[in-house]
Amino acid sequence: MKQLPVPFELNEIVELTARLERAKNPDPQDVNRLRQLAVKMPDDLFPACSQTQTIRNHLIGNMSSGASQAFMLAEDDRLKQHLGYTASPPLEQLLIDHILTSRLRLLHAEMLYNNTVVDKAVTFATGNYRDKLLTTTQTRYLKAVETLAKVRRMAKNTPSLQINIAQDGGKQINVQGEVSG
Repeated sequence: MKQLPVPFELNEIVELTARLERAKNPDPQDVNRLRQLAVKMPDDLFPACSQTQTIRNHLIGNMSSGASQAFMLAEDDRLKQHLGYTASPPLEQLLIDHILTSRLRLLHAEMLYNNTVVDKAVTFATGNYRDKLLTTTQTRYLKAVETLAKVRRMAKNTPSLQINIAQDGGKQINVQGEVSG
């Protein structure tokens, strides 16, 4: 299979990234140039640079390894896909990212709770701490899900715009669409 040539910008991104990662005091011009290139980066390449994705990968790495880690990463990707990430507007994408991150934090809190409290003798303070952590992460997760649902519900109720245009000969054309921006 023939490989397509790598765009010059991608090579520059890799070079700048490596240079910035090695530098104790990064050159502000390099930072600015990498920023400019990242803004122009195609959407299908950008997730590799996403801090949000890095955080989720780190959480998954702390909770699992090997096959379990691969399945958790795949589950995260599938949930992102099922929530319609790529077809969603930017605001919904931010909320989907928050849901996925909150979900992993909830799973981590569940794991900590189970490892500390379930079938073990623990002090009241330890049990209470783990329970509050679990409750807090669950509240954040459910709030994120609820917020996405509200935003999507509001988007459905966005008023439509209808334009009536009369053509030569008296025929009328009706054009309908969403009002945006």
